[in-house]
Amino acid sequence: MTNEEIQRVMEFIIKQQESFAENMGQSESRISRLETAAVSLYNATIELTRSQTELNRAHKALSEKMTELAEAQAHTDLRVNALIDIIDQRRNGEAQS
Repeated sequence: MTNEEIQRVMEFIIKQQESFAENMGQSESRISRLETAAVSLYNATIELTRSQTELNRAHKALSEKMTELAEAQAHTDLRVNALIDIIDQRRNGEAQS
């Protein structure tokens, strides 16, 4: 090989190396952004899981309170019906006198 041919091969290798180095820099930048996005996604998943757990607890507590309320309402209905019966009986008794 002549000196000129060696010089061209060296220039070609240098350009290839520069291109490779530039591509590596871009790849590192992309990887860094992906890592940041992955961490953000992971943190969001953890927060979503915590929120879901809290929501499940609140839902369970609400269901229990609704059951208690329904039972109290049924008891109140029975007492109101008993009171209505007493009032009706007195009215009927007064009407008959």
